[in-house]
Amino acid sequence: MAESVIKDNGNRIFLWCNPRSLSTVFEKCVSFMDGAQVWHEPYVACNLNFLFSTPEYLAKFPKINNTKGQIKDTTEEIDNFDHYFDGGNLTPSSYFNYDWVQEQLEKPIAEGKSFMFVKEATVCIDGFYDKLPRIPFRHTFIIRDPCKVAKSLHVVYQPFLGHEGDSDSFDMFESNPFLNWDRISKNPVHSLWKYVKENFDPNPVVIDADDLQNYPDVILRKYCEAVGIPFKEKYLQWPESDKSLKYCYGPLDQMVWGKKQHVYDAAFASSCFHPTRGEKIAFEDLTPDAQRYVGDVREGYEEMYPTRIKPDI
Repeated sequence: MAESVIKDNGNRIFLWCNPRSLSTVFEKCVSFMDGAQVWHEPYVACNLNFLFSTPEYLAKFPKINNTKGQIKDTTEEIDNFDHYFDGGNLTPSSYFNYDWVQEQLEKPIAEGKSFMFVKEATVCIDGFYDKLPRIPFRHTFIIRDPCKVAKSLHVVYQPFLGHEGDSDSFDMFESNPFLNWDRISKNPVHSLWKYVKENFDPNPVVIDADDLQNYPDVILRKYCEAVGIPFKEKYLQWPESDKSLKYCYGPLDQMVWGKKQHVYDAAFASSCFHPTRGEKIAFEDLTPDAQRYVGDVREGYEEMYPTRIKPDI
């Protein structure tokens, strides 16, 4: 099998990220490019299934039972054909484990498509590098100002972990397997970047979310050139509707759950990259847990930032 896949390898690209880094907006943009076969977070589904089926982790991180219950309810809706993304390429999440995803990503690119693009959270491959595809991929990375990431994470993890009450009192590190540095690397995107540099590509492509928002015509063009996608001006705008996302490949339950829980609202409704207008978030204005997150990831971000595709302004 491996030999036939390698002969039909085609152009395959990963976009790796830490959460809340504009990656889903970028994914939606790419999904409207000519010839794109887009995968949405297959390893996230693997990791959730792994956590939900491991009693040790359910006991250690009891708050993830809240998310397990939310996804169970979503699965029941899907079983009753009562969901938004019916009739596309998405697959029930029960199929997703690390071996299965590895095999799917090694298969020939879909008929009529010219490249495969996989958007993925590095936290869900951390500790499972041996489950990366065993055929050539371009590994690319999107990074974002840690203060912006931290502020967004503090908000998005609250429903994920079932928090109710005062937002400022929430500690996103408590009972959170995705921010437990005993289980995973302290900065998964930086760790994978170093692994890629040492094993696959000494100069992996890196883009910064603020650059992409403020100079999309330059950054998107350079990114496409770097990964072998013919750039077209029309790629700077795309339809606002999120119905098209059902034609992505990936976990159906997770996509429906994300819409219900408003995890992807801004990204799913996007139609372009909106400029930041120089907006900054001050470290001292962050909650204590967000400040802790920034302290943990800032060094890795600052090492990756100079290697990014630059807007040349």
